[in-house]
Amino acid sequence: MHKVLITGITGFLGSHIAENLIANNIQVIGLKRKDSDIWRCQEFKDKIHWVDIDDKGLFKNQLLACSFDSIIHAAWIGVESNERNNWIEQTKNIPFLVTLLDIGKEVGISKFIFLGSQAEYGEINGKVTESYAAEALNAYASVKLACLELVKSYCEINQIEWIWLRLFSLFGEKENENWLIPSLIQSMKIDGQKDFTAGNQKYAYLYVKDFAMIIYKIIMASVQSGIYNISSNEIRTIKALIEDIKNYINPDYILNFGVLEYRANQSMHIEGDIAKITAQIGEIEFTDYSIALKQTLNYYLKK
Repeated sequence: MHKVLITGITGFLGSHIAENLIANNIQVIGLKRKDSDIWRCQEFKDKIHWVDIDDKGLFKNQLLACSFDSIIHAAWIGVESNERNNWIEQTKNIPFLVTLLDIGKEVGISKFIFLGSQAEYGEINGKVTESYAAEALNAYASVKLACLELVKSYCEINQIEWIWLRLFSLFGEKENENWLIPSLIQSMKIDGQKDFTAGNQKYAYLYVKDFAMIIYKIIMASVQSGIYNISSNEIRTIKALIEDIKNYINPDYILNFGVLEYRANQSMHIEGDIAKITAQIGEIEFTDYSIALKQTLNYYLKK
């Protein structure tokens, strides 16, 4: 039976990964802070072996005693948009990564999975493969790329399988309230209006539960070390997404598209080619978009 350590387990992505792995009878160790809010893991918290990171010496000893075979590194300092050019905050992610790699080596892990980002590619206008040149345009992307080199070198030197996942647009239950869908729902609960750009940007929106299933497949399969895009296989405009939300939440809400200007160097088509990852784990059964969106909206409405 697999035993997996997840960092960032109390976050949006980490909690969904944990829920899926637990449902598939994989033992999960969750790394958190003593004051972390575990509300996203509330329904399955008793099935997680929790380790608090606050006491650095103690947490390392606890992890060394756990004997896990894989690490999923989902934690990151500075994920919010207003923190992405804060070089001091972003570089704080590097020492923890090195500590985590050292622990993994001592435990004897066979697989290290890191959640990277489409931001590593820089400006995207189309469907990109992993061979698309990386070009960091902010501190966030730059530090991600620095971590990529650390992971690649460390794991290859120590014979650890490394899987670097470049994540494209995700949506689903348990996002932060200031993110697109939950914030729109809050606005649309009462009659009103909101200004937008023309909304013609095309994104490959991936449902978070499908993403969690992809992670499960990666854990179970023998995946060749390397960089992999993780993306939906269909695109839609942000205008279409917002209109779908409006029609479900409040058809009378007024959407003023075209009032705002696009930001400078706005990418109009962001999509990842997923042929490389499907060649490793098999075809991915994506949840129908309308079903995934309805489940997401119902979650926020009930909350």
